[in-house]
Amino acid sequence: MKILIITGKQAYSKVKDAVKKYNFIDVHEATVSIAAFLTPNMIIKEIKMLENIKNDKLCNIYDYILITGLVRHDLSKVYDETNILCYKSTREASDIPLLIDNLNEISLSTTDYADNQITKFVKMKAEQEINEIELTPIIDNDGKENIIIGNLKVGNRYPMRVLGEIIHTPWLSDKELEEKITYYLNSGADMIDLGMISNENHSNELKRIINIARDLTDKPISVDTLNTKELITAIKLGVDMILSVDGGNSEELIPYLKDSNTTAVVLPTNYKLNSVPETIDNKINQLEKNIKKLMDNDIQVVADPILEPINNNGCNFTESIIACKLFKEKNNIPMFFGVGNVSELFDADSNGVNATLTAIGSEIGANILFTPEASGKCKYSIKELKIASKMMFLAKKRKSLPKDVGFDSINYKDKKFDELITFKNYNNIPIIEAKENNKQILDEGSFKIELDRKNKQIIAIYFDRRKTPQLIIKGSSSKEIYDTALEHNLIKKIDHASYFGRELQKAEIALKIGKKYNQDFELFYNEFWK
Repeated sequence: MKILIITGKQAYSKVKDAVKKYNFIDVHEATVSIAAFLTPNMIIKEIKMLENIKNDKLCNIYDYILITGLVRHDLSKVYDETNILCYKSTREASDIPLLIDNLNEISLSTTDYADNQITKFVKMKAEQEINEIELTPIIDNDGKENIIIGNLKVGNRYPMRVLGEIIHTPWLSDKELEEKITYYLNSGADMIDLGMISNENHSNELKRIINIARDLTDKPISVDTLNTKELITAIKLGVDMILSVDGGNSEELIPYLKDSNTTAVVLPTNYKLNSVPETIDNKINQLEKNIKKLMDNDIQVVADPILEPINNNGCNFTESIIACKLFKEKNNIPMFFGVGNVSELFDADSNGVNATLTAIGSEIGANILFTPEASGKCKYSIKELKIASKMMFLAKKRKSLPKDVGFDSINYKDKKFDELITFKNYNNIPIIEAKENNKQILDEGSFKIELDRKNKQIIAIYFDRRKTPQLIIKGSSSKEIYDTALEHNLIKKIDHASYFGRELQKAEIALKIGKKYNQDFELFYNEFWK
């Protein structure tokens, strides 16, 4: 096999260095400074120039050509004109060896960057690795380490399961509850938790609530309450798990749990006596005592040592982590890890918090990651935990760092940050200092931009000069909206076009990352970004 790589002047040395260990690869420096400027016609010219130099057709020398960098054009025309296959390589020179080492596993493309193909391939292999584990049966000698809740295997052998809590379910209409469950399932929740309302009894609502959940999924369903009547009703209705059993309600619940397939999440508390252990030893001892009552009656349990919020009075976050670790070392049974107790009470974006908590959970032996998405800063928590769970499971299984395993939680920054800076090279052209023009020139019409988050769309409402709505454009990307507005001749002035494009791009970013969008206001305007 013989490969030719074509790149620009600026990246030539990096590309040459990246492939120096491969004796079947040649690198050609094109006559453009930046590879991204290459077009199919320019590539064809480079090929013909090389053919003149080599006095032979490149298709007789090389199997195909790779073009590096951010080339935006479809390269299929190159083959039509030169009879040699030409594909997009990786965007970064440093990723070329990864491409070369996996050439037999991916499909090169004239339109899609090769690193996209590599990412898909690595992720696919990672998913296969997890799926193979999911198919392994739980055998008798597993003891209590691995259990089945509903139809879901839970334990040390499997990835940590994500339990998504829907809060205040009795207050939700059927449609609202259906939408919330569907959203959680689409986000990757392995189990659905139906949260009740503190200090209220809605036992009569449980049949309706559970039936809605059962109609939407066969994944395990749990009911979350400390109201004993609600817990008994939930057990009678056949829920897969109840949250929670403690020293105050266990005696009443055991007769019902014994005759059911319901798993009990057990706390170290006795809320009937308002008893909450604050020291590590007391927490572990009380939890073991409460669990023993249930296990003596052959009731399947999950232990919840209670993950405490950061800087909490009494047993704080660090101490609660220690308690979880020590409990798991003494009692190798499935363990509950209430991630939402921390993330919801911590003014930080949830993505990194959830990844870190999942990593801690993995190290101490947690098996169920529990969270609601109650606050705006914790939107997408279920999806974040699901990805982090896979990442940590593979890292643990492979005995590696949680890096380059096929999944990552890098959503707002870049893993590699190698920006190409060229402006400093242009010393002979004028520089104009930018300034804002506050003069507003009205167009024949205007747009009000909104987001339809349910359908993941941008909405642009077009008004005439009398501020009367005339039509609505909806689409999933800013370019779709902008192109449609131009097609219908709705934008006449260049400053309006610039403004409209800027606002649409902000709206698209807000839609993707879960940020609130207000037209004419900055997306990021807090002190951090100054």
